[in-house]
Amino acid sequence: MTVIYTIGYQGLTPARFIGLLKEHSVNLLLDVRSRPYSRMKGFSKNAVAASLREADIGYRWAGDRLGGFSGISEPAIAGLAETAERNTVCLMCMEVDPDKCHRKTEIARRLSDYGVSAHHIVITPQFM
Repeated sequence: MTVIYTIGYQGLTPARFIGLLKEHSVNLLLDVRSRPYSRMKGFSKNAVAASLREADIGYRWAGDRLGGFSGISEPAIAGLAETAERNTVCLMCMEVDPDKCHRKTEIARRLSDYGVSAHHIVITPQFM
């Protein structure tokens, strides 16, 4: 079974965030925020892309097709499943609790139909 990771960056520093991705051997981060901007230093689209490039992790913004503020099409889910077969993928959004985020409630739930399971990287505050 193919595995895909998900992570919410809320409460993390950029260094800790990248460290977690490396711990899970992620080589492609898909930013599934509909609006890829953040007030948290280091988490706007361009800043994340630059930091990941330095860490040798690929970055793609996918909020236009996998964002939480619009309908997610079946071809977008199928394409994600195909991408996950060739890469160690992590989906990123701001919300740290996957139960409150579309990465779990919408995307991961639908990926299971394609034989893809989701592992949600959740860090408790004391370990951030």
